[in-house]
Amino acid sequence: MSFAENYSFLDRTLHHIAFSIPGLQKFVAEMESDIYAKDLNKIDLGNEIFVTGLPRSGTTLLLDLLHKTDEFCTFSYRHMPFILAPLFWKKISQPFSKEAKEVERAHGDGMKVSFDSPEAFEEVVWLSYLKEQYVKQNHLAPLTLKNTNKKFAKAIKLTVKKLILENQSERQTAKRYISKNNANCSRLPVLKKLFPTATILIPFREPFAHIGSLMKQHEQFCEMHKDDTFAKSYMKWLGHYDFGENFKPINFDNWLDSQPSNPNYNSEEFWLSYWIASYENILKQIGNNVHLIDYNKLLIKPTESLARIGEITKLKDVKTFSSYSSEIRNPTSKPKNTDSINSNLVDKANNLYQRLQESAL
Repeated sequence: MSFAENYSFLDRTLHHIAFSIPGLQKFVAEMESDIYAKDLNKIDLGNEIFVTGLPRSGTTLLLDLLHKTDEFCTFSYRHMPFILAPLFWKKISQPFSKEAKEVERAHGDGMKVSFDSPEAFEEVVWLSYLKEQYVKQNHLAPLTLKNTNKKFAKAIKLTVKKLILENQSERQTAKRYISKNNANCSRLPVLKKLFPTATILIPFREPFAHIGSLMKQHEQFCEMHKDDTFAKSYMKWLGHYDFGENFKPINFDNWLDSQPSNPNYNSEEFWLSYWIASYENILKQIGNNVHLIDYNKLLIKPTESLARIGEITKLKDVKTFSSYSSEIRNPTSKPKNTDSINSNLVDKANNLYQRLQESAL
């Protein structure tokens, strides 16, 4: 959403309070957990969906289409800024809630959002409990089972239960949790341990189209962050280090060791190397409810692709879900020209793309 148009002075002040006071989010969340303990204990978790992958790969599209089935609950803009305490915040904020008017999101890619749109706010839970383990000065470190803890595991499961409980009065069919969190692609073993019956969907795009989109977004968010310090703080509070002045690449398999100490984030070779490191790591972990989604196939055969996704995610009405194919459209960004990119890197990316396609649904 457009920061300048959608966040008043009061909104911005409230966000600063919620995210700038150390421990406030956790304190409110844990107090809420104690008060609602009886109701939360009655809720069973299972069959969650986690949509993840590099940004600009189609994760938002998959989230929106799956959420449209009314089988899932997740975060929305109405949960801001007290992400970890959705039950408390709903009671407090409901009298002042704004109309769910759709506007183009801040990415400038034509996708519409409103205050009720599903959104990628789950990372706040990870940040609140594990920030020191993975947020480094210049990069994000992949999380493993060794550097997570029981307190975090309890917190994220309780947060999911709270979202389900919150939806019971208004959307009774929304009994499953769906997450869109790009950083989750760097912590797949942790997800599988925490949510053993979950399905993990990881979309991917043709590499040169994908890096073109990534570079365009990075440039746009750099400009936005220069013009609006609140926008920069907002993304940092949410743990969205994907683009702009907050950018921190994920250090898959220590790939950054082979990069210059001060990487050029305007370089096609940097972003292509990032793409390769990301999906090489992901490809090694496919199987056991972790599935690759070929975005190109989704464009060419949308109805067939959605039907397959509906089957593996165990949707109640796969036929209706597959009819959402009319909402799938071609990306607006153009592929990067490869002439100036090291030919060995280009060949490596093309080879990896072929292997991803062979392993996809």
